[in-house]
Amino acid sequence: MVLLISEIKDIAKRLTAAGDRKQYNSIIKLINELVIPENVTQLEEDETEKNLRFLVMSLFQIFRKLFSRGDLTLPSSKKSTLEKEQFVNWCRKVYEAFKTKLLAIISDIPFETSLGLDSLDVYLQLAELESTHFASEKGAPFFPNKTFRKLIIALWSSNMGEIEDVKSSGASENLIIVEFTEKYYTKFADIQYYFQSEFNQLLEDPAYQDLLLKNVGKWLALVNHDKHCSSVDADLEIFVPNPPQAIENESKFKSNFEKNWLSLLNGQLSLQQYKSILLILHKRIIPHFHTPTKLMDFLTDSYNLQSSNKNAGVVPILALNGLFELMKRFNLEYPNFYMKLYQIINPDLMHVKYRARFFRLMDVFLSSTHLSAHLVASFIKKLARLTLESPPSAIVTVIPFIYNLIRKHPNCMIMLHNPAFISNPFQTPDQVANLKTLKENYVDPFDVHESDPELTHALDSSLWELASLMEHYHPNVATLAKIFAQPFKKLSYNMEDFLDWNYDSLLNAESSRKLKTLPTLEFEAFTNVFDNEDGDSEASSQGNVYLPGVAW
Repeated sequence: MVLLISEIKDIAKRLTAAGDRKQYNSIIKLINELVIPENVTQLEEDETEKNLRFLVMSLFQIFRKLFSRGDLTLPSSKKSTLEKEQFVNWCRKVYEAFKTKLLAIISDIPFETSLGLDSLDVYLQLAELESTHFASEKGAPFFPNKTFRKLIIALWSSNMGEIEDVKSSGASENLIIVEFTEKYYTKFADIQYYFQSEFNQLLEDPAYQDLLLKNVGKWLALVNHDKHCSSVDADLEIFVPNPPQAIENESKFKSNFEKNWLSLLNGQLSLQQYKSILLILHKRIIPHFHTPTKLMDFLTDSYNLQSSNKNAGVVPILALNGLFELMKRFNLEYPNFYMKLYQIINPDLMHVKYRARFFRLMDVFLSSTHLSAHLVASFIKKLARLTLESPPSAIVTVIPFIYNLIRKHPNCMIMLHNPAFISNPFQTPDQVANLKTLKENYVDPFDVHESDPELTHALDSSLWELASLMEHYHPNVATLAKIFAQPFKKLSYNMEDFLDWNYDSLLNAESSRKLKTLPTLEFEAFTNVFDNEDGDSEASSQGNVYLPGVAW
């Protein structure tokens, strides 16, 4: 950069102070100076960045002055002259050149710098001025959607800070995207409406389709909030002074929002993005869809992902929320739903952080009294079997869950109390011998490898796993498991008291527990553990050393 701040200030002062058109050529000189040096990895707080920032703000002040003078507004046909039209067209070309420079800064800087954020603010302030001065007539409603569309392309082309893009959420942490989302998108209804509208048109343009579909992380960063203009409780402002009435068309917004989401969901999603989308789908996506049932294919594919991708992990678990929402609200059916739900229950389930979410939903799915006893028994038996290799924090969730299921489905009580295996004082010697033989030759009929819960023979089995838990090393687990050895007097357990337990909460509960009596550690009191080096200490001679003769 050749010009100094003092020179920029001088040129800007001459342009804004007087209306001498001879000075306007200096604008081109300033715009040509707005160039990021090549082969740089960062802009430090030195003269270069200060000059560029000052140049951007000075050019903004200049063009704001040109707007106020009417130099960028085409005159009406009555007042129009050829000379006036040529001058306005020339000014607009220079103005477009400035906007192009701003977009280049937004899209091309690969490193973090506040200059990109300043350029974003200036560009949107120019768009606000356009809404007033580029309208078809004074006071007419107008939103500069073409200017806005170019900004969307620049935002999606930006790779500022994209090195940090691979996060657990799958969302982009691009500074410009974050700034645009927090400062503009979540606050202004007209920006939301026209963003969805223009984004939808860009998706239909082959020139930009690939760019948009490859940057799902930026879309996630933009829409993962509860402040959409279609929300009932959204309190949004208006960015431009007089926007068109179209922004009040909630149905159109939902339609565009839906089309954009469906296009992106059909693209290539990373596993982290799958998880992020499914986590918010039932609360932040479905309510803003015009036709939520269109998500059924995506949710079905997500629910079936585990069978085709061994690394799918918790994706089917997270898909349950969305599926349940569609099944509940739109009476949709999922073929073999309970078979798939049964297949999700595996040892990994007991270790994932979404375990509580899964058990909440499974509690709803298995609460119906119309379910067959064989099906419910399979779920009970499989969960009981998993407790043998689960951490205590998961077991304390499973035990009350099984208790509640047996209370809701009394036919499953035979798994705990089977009269065929219980002796009574009125049995004949032959019956006693037969019972003894029956117990000695007992083989658990439960087929753990069967995928259909109706065919596992779980109802013919027993819950011997719960008896094993009564001898568990963790006292909380052992105590809780003993409820199955007592009469079922309790109606049910409140599952919310057990769902969020983990090792940390178990340890905290144990460490904060008040003891009625202190535990006895040793019946003798010692003053020292070890002897001194000579072994002839006074404590040793008095027998007050725990390990006499062992020096330390």
